[in-house]
Amino acid sequence: MNQNVKPGQSARLLFYVTALFWCAQYSYTQYVNPELQRMGANALFMGLVAGAYGLTQMLLRIPLGIIADRIGRQKPFVVLGSLLSAMACAGFLLMYSPYGFLISRGLAGVGSASWVSFTVLYSAYFPHHEGPKRISHLNAANMSGRLVGFFLVLFIIPLLGVKSAFTFSLAAALLAFFLSITLKEPRHVHQGLRMKDIVLVARDKYLIACSIVGILTQVVAFNTYYGFTVNIAKRLGAQDTMLSWLNIAMLIPTILMNLLLTKTLLSRFSARVLVCAGFVTGAVYCVLVPMTQNMTQLLVLQILAGSSSTLTFGVLIGQSVRDIKQELRAVAMGFYQAVYGIGMTLGPVLMGVLIDSQGLNAAFFAVAGFALISGFLSYYLLNIPPKNQMDLKEEAYE
Repeated sequence: MNQNVKPGQSARLLFYVTALFWCAQYSYTQYVNPELQRMGANALFMGLVAGAYGLTQMLLRIPLGIIADRIGRQKPFVVLGSLLSAMACAGFLLMYSPYGFLISRGLAGVGSASWVSFTVLYSAYFPHHEGPKRISHLNAANMSGRLVGFFLVLFIIPLLGVKSAFTFSLAAALLAFFLSITLKEPRHVHQGLRMKDIVLVARDKYLIACSIVGILTQVVAFNTYYGFTVNIAKRLGAQDTMLSWLNIAMLIPTILMNLLLTKTLLSRFSARVLVCAGFVTGAVYCVLVPMTQNMTQLLVLQILAGSSSTLTFGVLIGQSVRDIKQELRAVAMGFYQAVYGIGMTLGPVLMGVLIDSQGLNAAFFAVAGFALISGFLSYYLLNIPPKNQMDLKEEAYE
């Protein structure tokens, strides 16, 4: 670590930038499907819009990780990601149509591809062994930013209409952009990324396991609580402001669970136990959501969604780089996030096909079965003991 950079001050600023970035990326998302439905789009097209967000991330995250490691810098990609988020929000406002939404959501995915640099830069401010814990901590900033955004949108929408959610997100993204320019970062000694380094990262068994499980996680998430749960809410008669409450009801337990995760759960339970529990919780959620009779019941069930999200995504994002050297974590995180992008891309599209052909209820029940199977599969795949520091040093000289 570069001693000229004060870890506390720099890490704190990045924490705030992260909160603003994800505030911008998610404050409007609960209105995408209802607005598309109002424009006459079917469930398949809604799935394509959601999938565009995952597709661009899947294509760009590994290249961005490689470039970041080659130049030994993460800050430029944090700055660029914030700028792209602002451009995506502007795109929604300037092209307020189904295809405009498709293009803008894809551009938002390009911005989110920079998340790898956020996580690697933040973990670089702390000792190597604290990496998984610190990344989970940054994930709390992610969720906190979303929560603040949803609360503020609650007051804006009744006054200015649904489009104001996109305007608010644009303002948050621009603030993240200007703050990110002032970030300082520690530099590791770097002599250029070698092809064998990339191969070394890609063949790490635990990273591969986390990535496969990550695909399953994103399928469940983007098919339900990050995707089509709002369709259930609209079916129950939810108004625009109630859609923000839907996300708030999920994020509050998510943040609390993240705190519990970093302070207690990760030290008391293995990652595979936590992830398996998260999938089972998600399965229960998917069974109960279509059976809700009113918004109160649906809001209560969002507690399960928040718990499932943290126990799966919150655990995996930190664990994925558990056995990777600091200087290669950008590539490793890029690999992990690119692979799980498959779930974000294909999941919503398949969900849209299911909804159009079998109905909303049947689609949710199908995801419930998928989540249950994923839970058992994750318990098996993540049964890999951690490498010790000597193993990491030996790999560096292979």
